[in-house]
Amino acid sequence: MARIRPATVSDVASHAGVSTKTVSRVINRESYVAESTRTRVLGAIEALSYRPNPAAQNLRRTTSRSIAVVVEDISEPFAAQVTLAVEHTVDEGTTVIVSSSMGDPLREANILATLAARQIDGIILAPTQTPRPRLLHRMGRTAVVCVDRPVPGEPTDVVLSDNTRGMQEAVEILLEQGHQRVAYMGDSPRVFTQVERLRGYRAALEKSHIKVDHALVYEHRPDVERTRRHLAWLTKLPDPPTAMVSGNSLTTLAMIHAGFNVGLDSFVAFDDFPLAEVVCGGVSVVAQDAAALGREATQTLLRRMANDSAPMKTSRLATQLVLR
Repeated sequence: MARIRPATVSDVASHAGVSTKTVSRVINRESYVAESTRTRVLGAIEALSYRPNPAAQNLRRTTSRSIAVVVEDISEPFAAQVTLAVEHTVDEGTTVIVSSSMGDPLREANILATLAARQIDGIILAPTQTPRPRLLHRMGRTAVVCVDRPVPGEPTDVVLSDNTRGMQEAVEILLEQGHQRVAYMGDSPRVFTQVERLRGYRAALEKSHIKVDHALVYEHRPDVERTRRHLAWLTKLPDPPTAMVSGNSLTTLAMIHAGFNVGLDSFVAFDDFPLAEVVCGGVSVVAQDAAALGREATQTLLRRMANDSAPMKTSRLATQLVLR
């Protein structure tokens, strides 16, 4: 009489229609598995009378029960809020490792390589403005979700604010006040979010049938002295702007240090920042929901870690116009 072969993890995976890694996560009672998937796997285990081998389990266990958050600068308020939301979203048994790339693409690449070598379970990445080519090609099966901006050419899930719509609303409110000449004070055109926000600025003007005047569009890395010179130059134009928007909090801070009154009703800043409600009597802003971005990025990462095979997607979260 032929001996009946005991069921294996591969048998269970095939019966449940999942990967062997998902079966292992269910057996190890990890939290990265959707409840419907867990139920299906447990049903397959019962149907096949599968019995785990404890010794083999210990040898094959490769999960680190940890995820990483890699941002440009953890001291920056936006990055800190995103990271805190990640820590609040994962379960208590998961360790969150935080690292700053300091805006250095080489440092960023080295951090990711180190994390992959340590078999981190997943990474939430706020990439540098100019990441190295094929930045994520060594990550193997490590799940990666980008937040705030994507890595060009890399197929990952991305969680963003609706930068274009947020800036469009800011400019529209100024147009409704009667301003026809609205200046845009932005960051470098290489910055992903600035490209999207400038698109919103242009969309608002075009919607009101106002031609974009390129003399009113400023795109440079935030620098106080350069900002001061440009603001002075704008006032000397034959038809100077009567209102302004800024592209991010760093640009707004450069404007403050350059002596510009950001508390004017004719100014709206993209990004809220500490003390914005009291500086110059209060600054009107387009506020991003950093906590919501962190939660959405974490939930997306957990789904990928549970072997969600759905196509990669880009999620855009709404901003809020706060008039002060």
